[in-house]
Amino acid sequence: MPDRPDPLLLAFAKTRPEELAGVLATADTRELAEFIGGLPENVAALLVTRLPSWQLTGLLGALEPDQISRMLTVAATDDAVAIVSHLQESRYPAILEACPDESRLALRQLFNYPTHSLASLATTRFIRVAAKTTCGEFSRQLSSTSDTRPRPILVVDDRGKYLGILSLQAVFSMKKRSKAVAEVTIHLEPLSGLTSAESALGSRLWNRYTELPVVDNRHRVLGVVSRAALQRIAGDDALAEFSTERLFSELAYGYFSTCGRLLESLLGRIR
Repeated sequence: MPDRPDPLLLAFAKTRPEELAGVLATADTRELAEFIGGLPENVAALLVTRLPSWQLTGLLGALEPDQISRMLTVAATDDAVAIVSHLQESRYPAILEACPDESRLALRQLFNYPTHSLASLATTRFIRVAAKTTCGEFSRQLSSTSDTRPRPILVVDDRGKYLGILSLQAVFSMKKRSKAVAEVTIHLEPLSGLTSAESALGSRLWNRYTELPVVDNRHRVLGVVSRAALQRIAGDDALAEFSTERLFSELAYGYFSTCGRLLESLLGRIR
């Protein structure tokens, strides 16, 4: 069992978790797991949900099931949902097994809750880029990869918090090579991971985008979700209706969307 932290450090973790999480943002996962294991569970839950998204995911993979179980049973609702949103589903059984009988039902309900929200539907089929990266540097990274599948580009700060999306035209523009991607970011409103599929379908942004970013309660990127996926989950009756007009409309939309992305990329490379 790790030694208990210094009282001053513990007080700092309780009162200023955001700042301490910033200090720990570069810590090794194993060392971070040891440190978190030495904190009272309520303080640990408060602190880990302030970590960058990628770091929280790695940490939850390193912590023991009983540690995660204890954190979840004492965490505030928002923090508990944020933890589960970053937790691999394959770990659920071991965590439930480690949970005391009197708390197991509540924990089981918590695990079931995200299945109705965007947090569980978001996929990692997107490209993440740090806000400080220059357009020139990022365009070279894109040019060197063999993966040419069209995917949305999400811009994040050094804490993993979502800032907006990036267009390929801006990335490859010669005039903007020296600019940081943060300067050419499109500030597209994300969807909350707590939103249901039915509610998310009401967003007007679907008139312009086929995929939208999903964030947690700390504004960290969880992934992206497509309109088609939400319609399948929500059981949209209109989706099941067949008509020639609907068929050609969907085909045309997909065709022009693909052509638009390719043209955007080509124009950007020429500049």
